[in-house]
Amino acid sequence: MIVTQVHTAGGGHIEPPLDQAWDELTKLTWKAAVVTLDTGLDITVTETHYYTNGVRNQGFYNAVVGHSSIGPLNFRSAWDYLNGVSTGATQATRRRSAFARDPL
Repeated sequence: MIVTQVHTAGGGHIEPPLDQAWDELTKLTWKAAVVTLDTGLDITVTETHYYTNGVRNQGFYNAVVGHSSIGPLNFRSAWDYLNGVSTGATQATRRRSAFARDPL
């Protein structure tokens, strides 16, 4: 999914906006695209093939950031993980910027 940041006089917003009618995978794909836009990280979300006693479990996802992956995660855990990736990347960038200005 491709998302863009639209800048306006009052701030900005993401296009397309999150649509609550979307299925969970589409919402997570949108969230991953927003985090990619914000951080520059390569992020994908896929449905997982997670089985219990030979029966496929529905509603579980894998998140891949660069060469690292995590899963199976339910929808809420996957959304929270993507928030953590965004926060971590933002903080790492701030830390590098602060260090460059004022090395130890």
